[in-house]
Amino acid sequence: MKPTLNLLFLVFAMCISNYLSAQVTNATEISLIPHHTQHAVPNSLKGVNQSAKSNINYTNNQTFIDEFSAINPGTMRFPGGTFANSYDWELELNNPNNLNLKNTIALADSVGAEINYVINYGTTTPEEAAQLVHILNDPDPIYAAQRQEHFGVSEPIGVHYWELGNELAAKWEWHVSWVAGGQNLWIYYQTDTDSLNIPRETTDSLHYFGGEIWRKGWVPMSGDGMNPINSMLGTHRKITAQEALDGELNIDVEFGPIYQGQVIVWAVETLIDYAAMAILCDTYPSNCQQNIYDLIAAPQNLLDPTEYTVQTDGTVLIHPSTPLFENQTILVEYQTQHAGAFDIRDAMKTADPSIEIGYCIDFRTHLLGAVPEFDDRLAVSPPDFLITHPYNKSTDLALNNGYLSELMHLVDEKIYEDFIPDETELDIICANMGIPEIGIALTEWNIRLCGPGNCNASYNGILGGLYTANFFSQFYQAEADNMLDIRLSNHFAGIAEGMNLIHMWHYINNTVVPTAQSEATRMVNEVTGNQMLLSEEMVIENNPISTLHRLVENTDGTSSMVPFDAEALKIYTSDDTLNNVLNLLILNNDDVFAHNIQFAIPCDRIGVGSAGLEILSGDLSSDIFSTSNSSIQNVSDTYTFSAPMFSVSTLKIPYTPGSSCLCYADFNNDGSVGVVDLLALLSDYGCSESCDTDLNADHNIGVTDILILLTLFGGVCV
Repeated sequence: MKPTLNLLFLVFAMCISNYLSAQVTNATEISLIPHHTQHAVPNSLKGVNQSAKSNINYTNNQTFIDEFSAINPGTMRFPGGTFANSYDWELELNNPNNLNLKNTIALADSVGAEINYVINYGTTTPEEAAQLVHILNDPDPIYAAQRQEHFGVSEPIGVHYWELGNELAAKWEWHVSWVAGGQNLWIYYQTDTDSLNIPRETTDSLHYFGGEIWRKGWVPMSGDGMNPINSMLGTHRKITAQEALDGELNIDVEFGPIYQGQVIVWAVETLIDYAAMAILCDTYPSNCQQNIYDLIAAPQNLLDPTEYTVQTDGTVLIHPSTPLFENQTILVEYQTQHAGAFDIRDAMKTADPSIEIGYCIDFRTHLLGAVPEFDDRLAVSPPDFLITHPYNKSTDLALNNGYLSELMHLVDEKIYEDFIPDETELDIICANMGIPEIGIALTEWNIRLCGPGNCNASYNGILGGLYTANFFSQFYQAEADNMLDIRLSNHFAGIAEGMNLIHMWHYINNTVVPTAQSEATRMVNEVTGNQMLLSEEMVIENNPISTLHRLVENTDGTSSMVPFDAEALKIYTSDDTLNNVLNLLILNNDDVFAHNIQFAIPCDRIGVGSAGLEILSGDLSSDIFSTSNSSIQNVSDTYTFSAPMFSVSTLKIPYTPGSSCLCYADFNNDGSVGVVDLLALLSDYGCSESCDTDLNADHNIGVTDILILLTLFGGVCV
């Protein structure tokens, strides 16, 4: 998408700026073009991840409901990230202590949000995925009865956005999906057995087309829940006392189906001390996984095929000739066959053609134009959007060296250097293939990932809050200005225990604790959560310029800090015509200086009394933050205040609708705005007292007044 610009407006602005010397004041002056229009902010851009792993106590309390409602959420991403690839929603309904799908539907309803769903790509089939779409969306009485049974509601839930898995191109997803990815991935076996390299082209192709793969051997642990046991690709079990007594056990492998003749079973003859194994892994991490696998997959532990049976339901009945014993280790390795993203997408679209579906593996790098038949199949089964998780890199380096404003500017870089070029490329591909445009989904983002919660505490203060405000508001504006086609945006994450820095709320000692991120989100969405003005309908003068620095990698392998200039203030507005309130959002990304703001309401609005000012600020080196509220007096329809360094400010101005602005600019009262009126205004240029041609009521005739008149030029006074 290309941004829509008012070229006439810009030409006039450039001409006037060149013809007249710019007005210089100590304040940043903000005014609005009269007769501005509103752009609705889609609910899908106001998203928050709320994990199915959350204890129900976190969300099932009025304090959290009030906090969650206050941020005006549009969507809730469910069930979560990595574990969503193998999440069994129906099984989890039996666990009322967690935020299962039934509880999530109730929570979304209570706060007025929609659900966007991450399908369990790693374990599902096209039929199962389509069935879930029917259950959640289909008004047919058959599915209404199922909704009533499962969720206690009969009306369709209306899940519009669906993600086909989470980060399945990554190497840390092998324990939750039948196939995952990773650059230069190797699968390892016994020490004396050659390892197997699986290139991304192979895993990506399997992801989209489906196919067969052996769940055998092990892959290196890569975080996100992986450990020495679940990084083995087979299904690992320990014998229970009852199974030892029975002399047999039934194992349902994680990523079936499997078939007779495609199974290998290992029954370890000796008891494995897992506590000692954990110590071994801590002491010798480089050899840990190989040693564990060698111990389990030793020749003496291999069962004869006569000692197990693959049953018709796909489970493996193990009945060895030697007795089983309690806590004995069993490992089942197997070949499996699955459908891919194309078939799952097609089945879901057949169930409900109105839904939008996103692919989580970008096909442009390894598949498009490179894998036979891929392009043709993509043209038949295109996604509605591609999913990305735009987390930041090297934030600690910037933070530790005092480059705080630079961290805020990362949002600008994502928009202008990453996503706009990225979408332009997608648009070209879609045009060449003759398919609808593919949008972008930002379904996980935050200033920094911090799983263990041991990051610098300042991320949890105003640093994280201001970044969150920048991300939401800047992407709102980019979508409104038609610069980006964003289908989803979800902050990661909602509420959880502890002080993990990615959470919007903490649950500590049975108490819901807000963070700077939740406060910033509330303030942003109070101003721009429902609607906002286009950028071209704001006139901003004297926005302070900050000199920032960017880390650049040189061709010789070294790196250097390169200076660049950036505007210190991000400014957004909305006009609540239902309640007659003008709303202003100011993000001061300057980590050194406060800046004065002067806002003049447009000529077709009349200020009523004082405006409400709220400011979120905090200590730059800790997690301490605070909000303050005050009133700003109306002085001739102009409001002036100071935005502290590194802060989020909102100004809410009540007004009474005035008459047409054309009449304000018709200085000679001839019924229209023309050359005579322009000359009258130019003759007053520089006037600062009792100015008859002061269109923006800032007690100064300047460039802004000229721009306002030019937008009205040729109009008839009505």
